[in-house]
Amino acid sequence: METLAGLKQLEGQFSLVGDRVNTMKAKLEGLLFRAQRIANAQKIHMPNSDTMFGYDLQHFRRDLRTFAQDISGLPVLLGSLERTATYDERAAKFAQNVMRLAVRITQSLRSLHDMSILAHQHIRTADHKIEAWYVSQEIEELVMKGQGLPTSANKIVVACSTPPKGAAPAAPAPPTTPPGAPPQT
Repeated sequence: METLAGLKQLEGQFSLVGDRVNTMKAKLEGLLFRAQRIANAQKIHMPNSDTMFGYDLQHFRRDLRTFAQDISGLPVLLGSLERTATYDERAAKFAQNVMRLAVRITQSLRSLHDMSILAHQHIRTADHKIEAWYVSQEIEELVMKGQGLPTSANKIVVACSTPPKGAAPAAPAPPTTPPGAPPQT
């Protein structure tokens, strides 16, 4: 696979995965808010009208499992591109974009994990607490899978932007004249 084409494809996939992480984060934030509301209602002995929370938690866990399959392929694609990456000035920009996206995905997964632990702490019903524990464990696995993405992406950036040894260095650009100065002859 040519490096440039592979990086363009990876950039698109990383962008989609980053958007999907943000979507999962928004869903979990909604669940966290509901868990806090339910916990506060139970604390002051008020009735709870949210009967769908358990079902929504199970649905989120099912979405999380399908997302785990999507994200588990990224390290493999990044690793294969890392092994075949060669010096290519045009590909360096795309490699930097992939690296930025990899860092963003890793940070988003970590914040998603923190939020899942917080949701688990607020839930008081035993069945829901167990389900939330499994959610936090699955998100922790995602964090572990995505932990090496920035390192691999950085190796691709280095491979794409470093000329091979023994190659003639690029000719320096002619010095520019400051505005208003007479042209050099």
